[in-house]
Amino acid sequence: MKKITMLVFLLSLVVSARASDQCGTAYQDATYALEHTEKALQANNIEHLKQYSRRAIEAMEKVYMDTEKCACTEANNSSYDVLEYLKKSLEKEKFEVSRYYVKSALTSTKAILISLDLCNEPDPTYDLVVDENNLITQEQELLAQQQALLKKQKALEAQLKAQKELQAKINREKEIKLAEQKKIKFEAETNLLELENVINRFIRIMDCGNSEPVSENYSRTLEELEVESINATKAYYTQKARDMADQLIMVLADCN
Repeated sequence: MKKITMLVFLLSLVVSARASDQCGTAYQDATYALEHTEKALQANNIEHLKQYSRRAIEAMEKVYMDTEKCACTEANNSSYDVLEYLKKSLEKEKFEVSRYYVKSALTSTKAILISLDLCNEPDPTYDLVVDENNLITQEQELLAQQQALLKKQKALEAQLKAQKELQAKINREKEIKLAEQKKIKFEAETNLLELENVINRFIRIMDCGNSEPVSENYSRTLEELEVESINATKAYYTQKARDMADQLIMVLADCN
C-alpha cells in the first residue's frame, strides 16, 4: 500500500512539472504577443496595425493552448478574450475602431502575464500534507504574492509615466530652443543681407571696379539648427559677419 501511495505521489509530481513547463512556455509566448500588440497600437496606419495584430494572434494562440494544458484558468480565459479582440481588429476597416480592439487586447494581455506569474509559482502542496492550517498559510502566501505583483506593476507604470514626462519635457525644451534659433536665423540673415549690400555699395562708391563683389553664403537650414546649440548658431552668424568685414578690408587694400 505504501509503495502504491509513493508511486501516485511521484506521478503527481511529474504531471505538475510538465504543467509548469507549459505555463513557462505560455509566459514567453504571452510576452511576444504583448510586444506585437504594443507595436500594433503604436502603428500610424491600419496596414501596419493589422500586420502586428496577426503576429500577436499567432503568439496568443499558443498561449491559449498551453494555459489549457497547464490549467492556468484565468490566463486561459483572458487569452481567449485577447484572440477575440485581435480578430475583431482585423475585421474592421476604420483605423480608430480597429485600434480600439487592439487597446482592449493589450489590457487583457497584461492580465495574462500577471495570472501566469501566479500559476508559475511553486506549489507548496507537493511536499506538505494539506490540512486546514496549510490552506490558511497558502492563502496568505497567495495574497502576499498578488500584492507583490501589484506593487511591481505599479512601479513599472510609475517608471513608464516618468519616462513619458521626461520625453515630453525634452521635446518642449527642443521646441523652445528651435523657436529661439529661428528668431536668430531670421534677424541675422536679414542683417547680413543688408550688410552685404552696404559693403558692395561702398565698394562701388570707392570705384573699386576690378574687385569682385563681397558675397557670403550665410543661410542656415532647420536641420542644421536642430543639431546645434543656440550659442553655436550665434557663433556661426558672428563668424559670417567677420568674414564679410575681412573681405571688405582685402578689397579696399587693393582698391586704387
